[in-house]
Formats: sequence, C-alpha cells, structure tokens
Amino acid sequence: MSSAASFARGCAALFALAVILGAAPAAAEERTSPSEPRAEQKGARSDGAAAQLEKNPGATVRLFATAAAGFGIRFNNPYRLETQLGEDASSASLSAPYLDFALSVVGGPANGLQHGGGLHLGTSLTGVTQPFLTPSYVLAYRAELPVLLYARLATPILLSPDVNVGGEVAASASYFLTSGLGLTSEIAFDLFYGAATLEEQYSAIPILSFQFGVIADYEFLP
Repeated sequence: MSSAASFARGCAALFALAVILGAAPAAAEERTSPSEPRAEQKGARSDGAAAQLEKNPGATVRLFATAAAGFGIRFNNPYRLETQLGEDASSASLSAPYLDFALSVVGGPANGLQHGGGLHLGTSLTGVTQPFLTPSYVLAYRAELPVLLYARLATPILLSPDVNVGGEVAASASYFLTSGLGLTSEIAFDLFYGAATLEEQYSAIPILSFQFGVIADYEFLP
C-alpha cells in the first residue's frame, strides 16, 4: 500500500513538474508578447519623428560667402566723371568697375525665411581708389531648392578719398552647382550725398549697380 502511495505521489510530482515546465514557455511568451507591440510602437514613433524632422527640420544657421565683380550706373553726374552714357555731362554715366567680397550669417527655420547680418568689403578697380565697407541686414530664403534668394538693407561707407556714408537696398539670386558652391548675381540701388556744385548746394548721387560672382554656402544646426 505504501509503495502504491509512493508511486502515486511520484507520478503526481512528475505531472506537476511537467505542467510547470509546459507552462513556462507560455508565461514567457505572455511576458514577451506585450513588448513586441511596444517595440513596433517605438519603431513607428521613430519613423514618424524622422518624417516630421524631414518635413520640418527646425532652426538652422547658414553661413555664406561671395566674391563678385560689378559696375554701376550713375543717374546724376554732378562731378562730370568719365564714361558718360548720354549726350552731355549731366546724363547718366558708368562708375568704375569694382570687386566685392562678402560674408553673411543668417538663422531661422530651415524651410523658411532666415535673417541675420552681413559685411561687404571692396574697392574700385580703375581711376581713383575707392575702398568701401558695407554692413548689412540680410533676409534669405533657400529651403531645399538649389537656389538662394536674399535681400539686403545696408549702409555703404566709402573710406577714401573722402569718407561718405550712403544708403543701399539690394536683391540677390544664386544658383548652386553643388550643395555648397554656386554662381551669384546681385542688383543694388545706392544713394549718396555729395558736396555742393555750381548748380546745387548739395548733390544727390543715385547709383544702380550690377555684380556677378561665386558663392559658397554652409548650413549647420545651432
């Protein structure tokens, strides 16, 4: 009787062990199965965040430098300078060709308008040497296009032969051959006030300038 009871207890123990061993994988499955949806949710969230970042990458800082050559047209020629375009000395005339080097920094939404500041340095190439310095407020737009558009509101400062300060508004368009290198063009309108002449107590000198050159652009996260 005791041997039969021992046998029964042994069978019961083996059965209990089998039940425990059989239930263990199921329990493990139950423990791991909720994590799978969580992993999928994490992946979905990561994909969504990447898509959102691609759609709206946030604020960036853009640094671009230009080197250009240009010329201007004076619409008032009170000093009777060379290269007049009309029949008399009071008509429009060409200014001396010039070189212009600029460095600008703007910041804001990567896919929107960015604003900042810039500094232009240059000089005339012929005639009287006229170096100039032009601090500017810059408003730029590029986004994902291979084109950079920007406008400037500036104060050109002539450093010699006589110091003079004027006002300037300018607009520029650049086309990029690579992600960071391209060709640039700019049109600018300047207004300077000069010394008195025989005809006028003060002379106003409006100049429309055109310049063409190269541009290097670099964008980074702040």
